[in-house]
Amino acid sequence: MTAGWELPERALITRDGRRLRLRSASSRPADGRWSFRAALHQARDADAPFRDVSLEDPSLAAGPSLAASLPLTAGIFHASRCGSTLVANMLGGIGGVQIADEPEALLDLMGPFWTPVPAGVRQDDLRLVLALLGRPMTPEARHFMVKFSCIGLDRLGELEMVAPRMRKVFVMRDPLEILVSNLRRRPGWSLSFHNPMRRAFSLGMRPTAAADMAMETFIAAVLGRALSLAADRIAAAPAEWLLVDHAELPGAVIDRILPWLGIRPQPEEILEMEREARLYSKGRGDRKVFVPDGERKRREASAAEMALCERWMREPHDRLRTLWRMQPRSGTSPHPQVDNPQVDNPEADNLKAHALQTHRRGYR
Repeated sequence: MTAGWELPERALITRDGRRLRLRSASSRPADGRWSFRAALHQARDADAPFRDVSLEDPSLAAGPSLAASLPLTAGIFHASRCGSTLVANMLGGIGGVQIADEPEALLDLMGPFWTPVPAGVRQDDLRLVLALLGRPMTPEARHFMVKFSCIGLDRLGELEMVAPRMRKVFVMRDPLEILVSNLRRRPGWSLSFHNPMRRAFSLGMRPTAAADMAMETFIAAVLGRALSLAADRIAAAPAEWLLVDHAELPGAVIDRILPWLGIRPQPEEILEMEREARLYSKGRGDRKVFVPDGERKRREASAAEMALCERWMREPHDRLRTLWRMQPRSGTSPHPQVDNPQVDNPEADNLKAHALQTHRRGYR
């Protein structure tokens, strides 16, 4: 990473207008992984200096580093707590992949706080922040990917306009498991509940319609809206999407997602992805070995939580499930294999088979 590098940390609306917070970063992340999240965590831990600059400042769009930015080649979308972080972590084990896992500045632009900003201005802001995130962090970086939050799917049309080459993956999971996970450990976006306008923007409702809503209902309704928005977009253009179910992970990263993206990993990269798949995807530093928890979450769900799931989430999930069943499972890559010039790689294929056999048992 170049000395004096500034990472886009947050996008803010203040009395002075639309602002972008830039955090200084100047060295390799401590854990050795070249990722936006690792670099930003290290900069924050070191209390690195930051500055807030107007999003209209022309200096933001200047300089050779921005001109060399990678285009957004893939977006990972999801409905929260469904394995998308595992997908991002495994993709990050590939040397040529630069991935930003739910970068806050981008989520700010796609979240409820940016709703009053005119659509054209939002697109300009998205284009700028994507370019800042897409600056190559290593010489070998050639695929720029972003894992998005479950909120902001209603801005997907704007995102597609500024990133027309983006390929789209949607990760799904049993809706009751998703809901229980979000109710037991509330997501950051649930803070919008406490602001009537942001609550309404998050739900796509009038403020009066959401005035008497409980927090638990709000979380279920936001998740249901994310599922519904995703189902609508995917149904309109199914060939543009790859749907992956949580039960297919981690094997689907190797046998479905990478072929869809046109990437063939090297043997050592498969081993890195295999190592990553053994651990809990969340957290930093030493992480525990992953233990499947879907059955436990369904068993612990209360009658009230099951009712919330049926009221807000079941129907759009069932639509997604139908679309998922319609997709072919093998030999469907629409893109050429771009990372490995070798047509045959028996060692990589053997490692892939081992990873699939070992880890599918643990995730089903």
